[in-house]
Parts: sequence; C-alpha cells; structure tokens
Amino acid sequence: MEKIDEKIEQKDVSLNNSDEQVDVLSEQPVEIVEEKTLAVETEIVEKTPAIEEEIEEKAQPVVEEETEELVEDTEEETEESSFEHMLEESLANIQQLEVGDKVSGEILNITDSYIFVSLGGKRDAYAEKVDYKDKKGNLNYKVGDVLKGYVVKYSETETLIAKSLLAVNMRILEEAFESKVPIRGKVTSLTKGGYNIDISGIRVFCPLSHIDGKLVTDPQQYVSETYDFRIIDFKENGRNIVVSRRVILDEEKDQIKLETLAKLSIGSVVQGVVTRLTSFGAFIDLGGIEGLLHISQFSWTHIDSPSDVLNIGDTIEAKIIKMKGEKVSLSMKALQENPLDKAFEELQAGDIVKCKVLRNLPFGSFVEIRSGVEGLIPISELARGRRVANPSEIISEGDMVEAQILKVDKDKRKISLSLKELQPDPWDNLDKELAVNDIVTGIVENVANFGAFIKIRDGVTGLLPNVKLKAVGDKLDKNNIGQEYKVRIVKIDMAEKRISLEPTNMPESVYEAKDDWNKYKQQKPKKEDIIEDNPFANL
Repeated sequence: MEKIDEKIEQKDVSLNNSDEQVDVLSEQPVEIVEEKTLAVETEIVEKTPAIEEEIEEKAQPVVEEETEELVEDTEEETEESSFEHMLEESLANIQQLEVGDKVSGEILNITDSYIFVSLGGKRDAYAEKVDYKDKKGNLNYKVGDVLKGYVVKYSETETLIAKSLLAVNMRILEEAFESKVPIRGKVTSLTKGGYNIDISGIRVFCPLSHIDGKLVTDPQQYVSETYDFRIIDFKENGRNIVVSRRVILDEEKDQIKLETLAKLSIGSVVQGVVTRLTSFGAFIDLGGIEGLLHISQFSWTHIDSPSDVLNIGDTIEAKIIKMKGEKVSLSMKALQENPLDKAFEELQAGDIVKCKVLRNLPFGSFVEIRSGVEGLIPISELARGRRVANPSEIISEGDMVEAQILKVDKDKRKISLSLKELQPDPWDNLDKELAVNDIVTGIVENVANFGAFIKIRDGVTGLLPNVKLKAVGDKLDKNNIGQEYKVRIVKIDMAEKRISLEPTNMPESVYEAKDDWNKYKQQKPKKEDIIEDNPFANL
C-alpha cells in the first residue's frame, strides 16, 4: 500500500510539474515558443520514416504467412470442386433405366447360359442365351456384336434384358404372382373348363369356377369383359399361368363382412335384400353377410311357404334376435304387434269361436282362432263318446270348425279348446232307445287283452268280455277291427256311461264277469299322454 501511495504522489508531482512548464511557456515570449514548437515538429517528421520502415519489416512475415494459407485453402477447394464435378459426370454417364426400356450394347462375354452386354458407363447387363437363339438353336452373335433388347429386370445389382417386349410382360406377370398383386385382363373366349384371358398380349387360363364369386349360370356373359385377376399359378417359366377373379371378390367380400359384423348387434333393426328362399325360411343379405329369417319369424300369423310373403330381390326390415359368429338370426315378427296380447284380454273360457285347422299332430290339432292367435284342441276333446286314434279321423287340415274355449292361460300364453263340448251327448235318452236283451249289430272298434270294444252307434261303445267269447268258442283280435259283430245288451249303466255285451249265442249258465269294466278302467290312462314338445301339455 505504501508503494502504491508513493506512485500516486509521484504522478501528482509530475502533473504539477507539467502545469508549471505550461505556465512557464505561457510566460515566455512568443518567439521562443514558436522556435520550440518548430523544433518538436521537425523531430516528429524525422522520426516518421523510421517508424514506417520498422512497421513494414514487422508486418511483412505476417502477410506472407496469411497469403500462403489462403492459397492452400483455395487449392483444396478447387480440388474438392473438381472431384465433385468428376463424380457428377461419372454418375451422369450411368444410364438410368426402367423395366420395358429398349436398350443396346456391345457383347462383352458369352457363357453357357448368359450373354453379358455393356450398356455404357459402368452399367453392364446380361441376357439369357436361350432367348437369343434361332429356331434351330443356334446363337448368331459373338463377342463385340451389338445386342438389342428390352429391360426385363432392373435393380442396383443387376440388369436383365430380353429379346422381345413379351418377355418384359412375362416378367411383370411373374412379379405380380410373387407379390400377389392384381392384374387387369380381358376375357377373350370360352375354352374347356374355363376361359382364355389376355393380359398384355399373354394368354392365361381362368377356370370356370374362378371367374366369379357366385355360381355361374350363363358362362357366355363374361366373354369380352375386362376384370382384375389374381395369378394363382405360374409354372414352366410362364407357359402355364392360371388366374382367378373369385379370389379377389372373396377377399373383398370378407372385408365387407368384417365391417358389417362390427356394426351388428342383438336387438338392432337392419335392412337387407332377399337372396334365397327355402322351405324353412329366407336368406337376407345384410351387406357381405347373410342372415336367416326363419319361417316362424315372418309373422304372427301362420305362413305355409316363405314365397307366399317374400320374393327374391325384396328389401325388408328385420330385427336381429340371435348372433353366433357369422350366423345371424332375423325376425320380422319382432317388429309387429303381438296379436296374442289383445286376444288374451278379449277371449275367455266358454267362448265359442270359429277356427281354421292348421295342422294335426298325434296329441291333437292346432287351430287358428284369429290372425296370429293359435289354440290347441287335445285329441280327447275332438269327439264325444268315442276313442280317437288320430285327429285326422275327425277333422282335416284346412277345415273350418266351431269350438268352445276351455281355458285361457295368460301366464303360459296358451289357449285350449274343445269340439266335443259343442256336440250332442249320444247318451242322452239312450235308455229310452236301447234296453237290456236287445240284439244289435255293432262294429269292432278295438281289441284288448280282456275283451273287445263294440261301437253300437256314434259315441256309444260297449264292452264284450273275452270270457264270454271263449264260452261260445269265438275269438276277436286286431284283424277284426272295423268288422261288424252281432251282440246282445246285457247291462246299461247310464251314470257311468257303460254298456256290457255278450254274444247272441251265449249259454245262460255262463257267469257274467262284473269286473270287466273295472279292468278297463284300471288300464285306461287317467289323462291323455301328450308328447313333451306339446306347448299345451300342462293344460
């Protein structure tokens, strides 16, 4: 710190001395001042050339070094520019080709299988030797000749040329086969088993089953038409090419099917076109996928045949009621009001209704009470006072009959009816028309192990026991059903509606079996058996 202070004091002193000198000069006469000023200027002028020479001597090496560096940089840039120029010229000399281009070049070499050709620059090509042989199998070319051809294959590593443009097209077809790319072709004519197809001058074959995605009914309609085909077989270097249109159509259909399935769901309402009609329903095209409209889902009313309601090509609206994979079940009935709802509100037991017999089954007959409303007449309710083996014995399908409603079950949605409730009871006043010991001629209605049932009149049947038949040396079996047989009335039970019979030649000493009707009662089922699939089994 003391040294620093001393330096500061020295500077102050020098500054003061300068001031003093200035003051002294100012006090000196003008002539002296001018002389001193002139002396200073002369000294500066004399020193200036020396300074310039010193500056030039010091700057000269620096300038020379910078100049040398600049020259070196310029030479390097010139060399780089020249190399790039030479590279561009070299690349420009390499001919850029495409498949199908016509080229020519000098033959460089000929081997057992190939001909090697120079196309200029650094691009060489090769051709298959067999392609340039004449009909006799001779090659009329030698090294140095010019070979002309068309580019069949072109890549960074190889260039293949061929004698004709047809070979180019053949190569294109082979690449289309390998990459499974569709190609355009025209159907030129029918041939055995299919069609001749022209693709860029090359004739290929399309089987009849591959010309369309549906069954071909008129093969001639495809001739002269142009379609997209997929090459499915390429053999013998293109001498055997098989194409298919159906493959492309199937792929398109599968794609549409996937898109359609993604939009469908149970409960949705869809529109479709009728494509097929069968005895059990109709197939509906929903857009790449077919749905089944079963005959039972056409309407709440009974349908005899799908063709009575729909035609191929009709557009319908239906509801999806079931889906399993690609199987779709449709219903038009689901979009209609259920007539049963109204019928269950209006119909009641005891009502007499007119019905149409729809179908006879072993357990009874289904009848249509009103449009879309069906009921069942059990076999036991078809006739009064007689056994019915089959409903067709009493009524036929299509008949109009009058029946009485026995029961309306809203919970089970079933209606049971009866014909016999409207038929007169043949037992009414029967005791006034027939009497014990009357001899009548009846018809054998049925034969059991304890006797035979003889029909005396409609609704009135008597029992002829086997014990009495044996007493007279007679016997009845199944072969006698439908035959006439003369009997005597032994007993009439109006309360139980039973009649006991015996042969007319019966000895008086034979004991009457009083339990014959009891045997029948024990064997007779208490309730008519109805098969399991009968919807009215619990009525």
